[in-house]
Amino acid sequence: MSDNNYNPPSWIQGVWIIPNVPVTSGFEFRDSDFCLASGNITTCYEQTYSQVTDFNVYEEISNTRYLTITTIAGSEFRYEFEKVSENSIKWIGGMYGSNNVTYVKQ
Repeated sequence: MSDNNYNPPSWIQGVWIIPNVPVTSGFEFRDSDFCLASGNITTCYEQTYSQVTDFNVYEEISNTRYLTITTIAGSEFRYEFEKVSENSIKWIGGMYGSNNVTYVKQ
């Protein structure tokens, strides 16, 4: 689905972090935005970049998977998540030297 808006499914909405790391790192899913959190800084894509001329949001949503691909001024940002349980998700293709980083809900 592509409509230049984020529509995260209800099961993923909330704040998700990597447990037991010295600096908070994770994601926040709002009803109409997708945010990156690092330390005390949270950057929300819709809120920050929606005024950019070339801003496009593509999503694939199911009961256990959420994929968002955001294009901002020609650069593509892809994030894919898989529901593990009510309180944990995996970032598929994530950073930190692992393809499947697990995040827990706060």
